[in-house]
Amino acid sequence: MATRTHSVDPRAERVRTKLRDAAFALAHERPVDQLTVSDLVTRAGVSRQVFYRHFTDRDDAVSSAFAVAFAAATTDLDGDPRSRILRIFELAAEHRTMYRNVVPSAVTQRVVAAFRAELLPACLDMAVRAMPVVGSIAGLEPDAVSRFLVGGFQEVLRSWMEDPDTTDLLGRVTAALDTVDALLGRPAVTT
Repeated sequence: MATRTHSVDPRAERVRTKLRDAAFALAHERPVDQLTVSDLVTRAGVSRQVFYRHFTDRDDAVSSAFAVAFAAATTDLDGDPRSRILRIFELAAEHRTMYRNVVPSAVTQRVVAAFRAELLPACLDMAVRAMPVVGSIAGLEPDAVSRFLVGGFQEVLRSWMEDPDTTDLLGRVTAALDTVDALLGRPAVTT
C-alpha cells in the first residue's frame, strides 16, 4: 500500500519525481502494458519496497506521471483559456509516441481522466464567457457547456491519434477553438 503518496517530505517528493520521470520515459519507449514495476524501479534507481511506499502499482505511477505533466504544462500561464488548451495539446503533440503506447493499455482511462481534469478549468472559463450568447439561446448552465467543450477537444485528440499520417494536432485544436469563437460571434484570434 502506498504510504507516502501525499507526504510533504522533500526526500519523498524527490523519490516520487524519480519514479514518475521513469514512468514517463519508459512510456516513450514501449507500450505501457509491457512495462513492469521492475522496469520502473530499475530506471529510477530505487527498490521495489520504496516504489510501493509511493504508488500502489505500475498504472498508479504512470497515471501520476501524466497528471503531473499535464498540470506542469500550464502552470506558467495566466487565465487565458485558449492558451491553456493550446499548451495542453502542445504537450500531446510533443509526445505522440508515448500516447500511442498508453492508449491500448490498462491505464488509458486514468490518463484520459487526467487530460480531462486539466482541460476542464479552461473549458469552464470559456463556457462562463459564452453564457451571454449560449445561455440566452439554450438555457444551459456553464458546467454543461464546459463538458461539451471538453468532449469536443478530447475528440480532436482521439481523431489525431487514430490517423497515423496526420501531424498537425495544433492546427486541429486551433480550428476547433476558432470554430467555438465563430459560433459565439467573437473575432478570430490571430497568432
